[in-house]
Amino acid sequence: MARPKSYDRTDATTRACMAFWEHGYTALGVRALEVQTGLNKFAIRNEFGGKEGLYLAALNHYHTAAKDTVLGPLKTGGLPAIAQFFQGLVTAGSINSSAWGCLMVNTGIENAEINSPALRQASDAYWTDLTDHFKMALTHAQTASQIGGSHDADQTAQGLVSAVMGIHTANRVSKSHDAGRHLVDLILDMLKNWGAPDDS
Repeated sequence: MARPKSYDRTDATTRACMAFWEHGYTALGVRALEVQTGLNKFAIRNEFGGKEGLYLAALNHYHTAAKDTVLGPLKTGGLPAIAQFFQGLVTAGSINSSAWGCLMVNTGIENAEINSPALRQASDAYWTDLTDHFKMALTHAQTASQIGGSHDADQTAQGLVSAVMGIHTANRVSKSHDAGRHLVDLILDMLKNWGAPDDS
């Protein structure tokens, strides 16, 4: 008869997400993960396939949480939804604002040294998803005549994603949830100009 688990997988994954988000992947040894997640090394191996497997579960948790919250309004919103998303990146108490930056940005930077295909695939999937959501918002903005039809939604969405990465990096480097505000203000001004009437 199998021994009952002494942990809840969802709770352990959430704790792992927070631990990796704050400290990074390589800085956390198995003992530190045991303390921060409530898992022992056998559970980390048997339940998640090891440290990388636990990290991948944490990344999936992070991605899913984003889709369930901050990405949703971009599906049907236009410029106001994009503006709200960017404001949230530097607003205290916002789910997508943190002095730790962004787990996916941090993963991409750290994986330049680790070079794990699995980690790259997980982070790439997140950025592709964010790009697609920005495209939806931009397309809606064009349909609602909030911006002109001449805007290239694909390239603009990719540019907005790069801005998101920069804002999160500024927050992480400065260890402040709003260090990237200067870039957010720049994006918000740009969005206002897009939505301004064309006097030509």
